[in-house]
Amino acid sequence: MTADLAIKALSNPSLVHIFGDTTLEFPSTSEYAERYRLFHPEAIFQIARNDDQNFYDVCDDIGPPARMMRWCCSMFKTGPITRIINSLYGSEQILTFYGIRKSESVSRSKYNRIEDSADAVKIKQQTVASPIFFWKDIEIWLYILAEGIDFNNAYRLGYDRVGCWCCPNNNIRAQFLSRIYMPEKAKAWRSFLLDFASRIGKLDPEVYVDTGKWKARQGGNGLPSANDVKIRFTNCTAEDHAKIYRLVRSFDDELVGMFTPFGRVAPELGKKLLKEVIVLDSRTNVPILSLQPFFQDGYDYAVKVRTMNVADHDDLQRMVGYQIRKFNACRKCLKCESICRAGAISISSAGYYIDPDKCVHCKACMKAKYLDGGCTMDKYLRTK
Repeated sequence: MTADLAIKALSNPSLVHIFGDTTLEFPSTSEYAERYRLFHPEAIFQIARNDDQNFYDVCDDIGPPARMMRWCCSMFKTGPITRIINSLYGSEQILTFYGIRKSESVSRSKYNRIEDSADAVKIKQQTVASPIFFWKDIEIWLYILAEGIDFNNAYRLGYDRVGCWCCPNNNIRAQFLSRIYMPEKAKAWRSFLLDFASRIGKLDPEVYVDTGKWKARQGGNGLPSANDVKIRFTNCTAEDHAKIYRLVRSFDDELVGMFTPFGRVAPELGKKLLKEVIVLDSRTNVPILSLQPFFQDGYDYAVKVRTMNVADHDDLQRMVGYQIRKFNACRKCLKCESICRAGAISISSAGYYIDPDKCVHCKACMKAKYLDGGCTMDKYLRTK
């Protein structure tokens, strides 16, 4: 419906349409998307899908998404859509039309009809317009029926919202309907949740799952992966303003590259025998960081990071800690790609990469304003 309004308002049938295929769609959703493409041949139709991740594998690692911890949105929807937008428009600011409405949820009731601030939009190069933001259900259906617009057949089955079929925000009725229309998927999902509840130490897994308490899960309690977000370090006794951080894997180019937002990474300026890397401030070109692989009792892998030529060493080390956490805990959620306006960050099976030629050193990917603790996984795996 939003597409219909946008096409008519702009008198342009060739608008770009992006279908975010989360791999958790209702069968009827994929069928509807295919019908839309067939009946709108002038539309530029793109499918955004994350083929690098498997939903169940990620759930097994960091736990199923919960109401306040829907990591799946970034990994399987926002991130892949960001990649499509970057491929089409680069770092250009764009206008996007969303079909969200104020009445759909408490969180959406706090949105604005037009959002353009970096704080409000998930993909930072977007300005988001929501033309049906204030519409009521009856107004939606009157328009659809009056204009003869095709719609998702899941609504005919009784669903009142059509997103991911196993979303923790789905109500009891939606869950009941899924057991009827998708019995094998519903059974497999319940079986996984029961196994997960047992693994994290719930005394009565069936109560935990069937009463929906899993939807209120917070943090990584009971998960081995929770250790990855904990920043562990010791202060270096031999050098001032130096800390030795625990790593979950060996010091490598990926870790070094994560310091690109601080400035120019200059391995040629470091002590070669120590494999030291120097980072120069992006504005002054003065050395501010020294990175060096290190051996430390109690840590399988470690890096020594020394700060220099700055007024606030603690603040700089805090930002360093964010990147260390990111290196240790990254699950390729793609959030950093969506945050970067310059399109400098790419995350793939090859690792986390920041293009030094594109990075504008805004440090948005290291700000708690956008990423609590510098990494989305801190929110999902932090233990209470």
